[in-house]
Amino acid sequence: MHSSIYYYEGMLTMSDINIVSETTPEKTPKKALKERLGINKKKVLLSLLVSFAAPFALLICSGFNVFFANASEFNFVFGDFALLWTLGSLLVGLIFFTSLIFTKGTAYNCLFWLYSFIPILGFVQNMVTTLTFQGMPGDGNAPVPTPTKIIINFAVWVILATVIFWFSVYSKKAAQGRSIISFLLVLVMVMQLATTIPSAITYFSQYEEDSTEHNPAAGLTYLTTNNILEVSTKKNIIVIVLDRFDDYYFREFSRSKSPYIDQLDGFTYYADNISKYPRTFPAITSMLTGMENDFTSRKGYFENAYTNSTFLKDIKANGYKINLYIPTYYSYDNAGVFTDFVSNTSAAEGYTIDNHLRLLGKMFELSSYFWAPEMLKSGTISSDSFNGVVSLDGDAAKYELTQSSDAELYDEFTETGLSTQSQEGTFTFMHLRGCHSPFTLDEDCNIKIGDNYNSLAQTTGVFKFLTEYLQELKDKDLYEDATIIITGDHGMLSSDREDYKDANLTALLVKESGKAGTPLATSHAQVSQDNLHATIVKSANIETNTDYGRAYSEIAPGEPIVRTHYFQTYTGNERKDENITYTITGAGSDFNNWKITNREMIESIYR
Repeated sequence: MHSSIYYYEGMLTMSDINIVSETTPEKTPKKALKERLGINKKKVLLSLLVSFAAPFALLICSGFNVFFANASEFNFVFGDFALLWTLGSLLVGLIFFTSLIFTKGTAYNCLFWLYSFIPILGFVQNMVTTLTFQGMPGDGNAPVPTPTKIIINFAVWVILATVIFWFSVYSKKAAQGRSIISFLLVLVMVMQLATTIPSAITYFSQYEEDSTEHNPAAGLTYLTTNNILEVSTKKNIIVIVLDRFDDYYFREFSRSKSPYIDQLDGFTYYADNISKYPRTFPAITSMLTGMENDFTSRKGYFENAYTNSTFLKDIKANGYKINLYIPTYYSYDNAGVFTDFVSNTSAAEGYTIDNHLRLLGKMFELSSYFWAPEMLKSGTISSDSFNGVVSLDGDAAKYELTQSSDAELYDEFTETGLSTQSQEGTFTFMHLRGCHSPFTLDEDCNIKIGDNYNSLAQTTGVFKFLTEYLQELKDKDLYEDATIIITGDHGMLSSDREDYKDANLTALLVKESGKAGTPLATSHAQVSQDNLHATIVKSANIETNTDYGRAYSEIAPGEPIVRTHYFQTYTGNERKDENITYTITGAGSDFNNWKITNREMIESIYR
């Protein structure tokens, strides 16, 4: 009995088994990963477009465009970075694509927004940037954004990004919004490609014509940094050019009551000096040669000016060792034109890419300047920035001034001081960054990386360096007999595209040989860079058969002088530049005396 009960309560009958089988649910088959992620042809195509739009437009096209536009300033060729650059760009696109294809819903929409607004807003930013600037920002020509401009630019990015976010994520018609955004991405890519192809054709046509492009350093001669702080125990001519040393900067510096002003003993400040040109090119070459530029060819002008000018040859013939420290591209193209009379030249036979990844990093830094928001732009990237990753084979060291070079040179000066040689005189022509923006020097000539300091601080820092430089000349008893000129290659431009609206004066300080121990004097004589060579020749008693005209000190204050200044509008890729001749009759500080007497189209300043 008990065993029957046990059997009945403990075991299942056939009817129990049937009931269980009828009520137990069947297992739901698992969906495939493809189905769960919603992967279909439409999603794949859309994800490909969104993923590769930014790498294509902002890396491949923008990077190549920047290289093509500045190829003559690099010591490497297209093939040195193009393949790795392209592969790296495609890798970025692949990462974007992977992240999109394996997400869905809100996560997918957010990534769609992120990868879409970057190329669209970057393209818009690129157009805005190139309207005001073309070239290498760290070479000194890029405008410095004001805090207001940075804030407005950031606000525009935020507003446009928000609009794209709304249309692609939260709008009731988000799907339709994503279709519109996709169309914009295609348009951006097509327009970027349309600007890259002509630049590529131009570059490679020149590449085929000029076999040296296979090795841009082979057979070329460069100025080196050898003896940059060397002077002579016999006789010295020292010309220190501060880039963009506008008269305004010196007057601002004078009003600051800086103690460095008192150290300019024996100097005369010429308060009415006019430069020949408004930019480093062709101002430096004009100052060294006295030859005017007809703007038919940058390289042709260099060749003609340095070959046919007698000035440096006369200096050399009078027993001077000539050291030039001037930026390539803007002041010379091949230092082979100097080899007969300049000492700090050296030939290069080739070049080596020291670090390909760092080269890509520098190219990204340069490329991103044009499409990144103002607050993220790297305004310090220059042609010289690539010298740390590309080295010349042989003893040559390409010398190009960078934003930080004044501070670096000052550091070298504080460590070594001035060296001397006694075999011959020394003529030093040194181009410093000086007063050019961005203002990143403090009052002690220390570099402030990432800061947009202020013009007075930078001017003060440079004059701290110059004061100590002059003091060492005094300590070595070389100051009084030296001819020393501190000036600018040009003044400050308020606009690259518009005619002048104010007078444009360049600061000028002159200490002739035999002058020392007297306070800084001021002259309102109407002088210009046309008087530079005569001043040097007469102060240093240079023997010459050339009539270099009148020295600064030979022009009396109040004597009416007719002076000429050439201003070139700069339109960048538009190639509609114009050379405007200003004739100044009377005091240069009175803009009523500045008259336009000629206009001529020159297509491009730098062609």
